[in-house]
Amino acid sequence: MLNNGLTKKAHKTTIYFINIRKDSLNKKIQDTVSIIENKYNNNDKISYLTQNPLFTNEQMEIEYIYDEFNKIKKEIGKISTDSIMFTVNYFYKDSLVFKTKSETKNDIFHMKQIGKYEYNSDKTLKQTSLLNQYIDIESNDTISNTIEISKYDKKELITESRLSDLIKPERNINSKYEYECGILKAVKEFNDKDSLISKTEYKYEFDKFKNWIKRESFENGKLEYIKTRKIEYK
Repeated sequence: MLNNGLTKKAHKTTIYFINIRKDSLNKKIQDTVSIIENKYNNNDKISYLTQNPLFTNEQMEIEYIYDEFNKIKKEIGKISTDSIMFTVNYFYKDSLVFKTKSETKNDIFHMKQIGKYEYNSDKTLKQTSLLNQYIDIESNDTISNTIEISKYDKKELITESRLSDLIKPERNINSKYEYECGILKAVKEFNDKDSLISKTEYKYEFDKFKNWIKRESFENGKLEYIKTRKIEYK
């Protein structure tokens, strides 16, 4: 695996999100709702991301900046409908990232985002946390305050993620991930009372380099959406 999760060097990938629904005659309809394009640098790390939701005008662009040691320094992003740019800064300790921080403010809201990283003794990723706060500028009220804590196995695959809403705890969600040979096969979601509310299973198609080019998502046994991925190899 390269730094971008692929098995072979690539210039870019383009992912199409296709929503599956049925009309009044029970006929299946497929709608492409979003397109994401990822470009990669010479070190096989993402350098630029563009996301185009097809039913809105809010195109998002993110540029990834690295230092001379090929470590991520910051992400600089912009949404087409907003003149304010947002920046995520990365902070390191003993060559490992231990914190990220982002803060954005406009005439409507003030957003704060803080990420923290914890590692095992062998320097593999153990746990991450991401705190998000949205504050209404006019009232100065906190309208959203969440923290997501994710745990990882020895291969640095996410095994569990708990999203806690600090204002409305009834919205808390705990997700558990299942893999087969390192490929995500299923995600189970539980509510704040630890009751199973959904199970999403994934089916894949792969190209000759063993990179997936199609992923179907079945929620509680029903096909909900499809991702297709076009990979432009070097």
